[in-house]
Amino acid sequence: MIGEDARRFLQGTTKSVWALELLLLMRRCADRSWSAEELIQETRSSDLVVREGLGNLKQAGLLVEETPGLFRYQPAAPMLDDWVAEIEMAYAQKPSVVIREIFSAPDSKVQIFADAFRLRGKE
Repeated sequence: MIGEDARRFLQGTTKSVWALELLLLMRRCADRSWSAEELIQETRSSDLVVREGLGNLKQAGLLVEETPGLFRYQPAAPMLDDWVAEIEMAYAQKPSVVIREIFSAPDSKVQIFADAFRLRGKE
């Protein structure tokens, strides 16, 4: 349903269903700039989720900050928009599959913490 590149992209950029909803809303309204406050109200999400989502999406090359505090969906490369379109289509058809992909993403912070307690064999 979701190609490997789009799946890895989803897992690398989207940490929650709220973040996915934020991304898809901004894509649907790509001609509009949003403040964090407007996005909080529109998505009925928390300040933390929206601000973290905006930071992750901007870092992933999906958003531009047109003026301080105003963000607009504008992928840095056409391939990024293709992946988001693929994810959006899959989410519309089978949301549970996309949600499962989000939650199956390896969390590097958790992995680092777990690795710190891993017993080492004799060297």
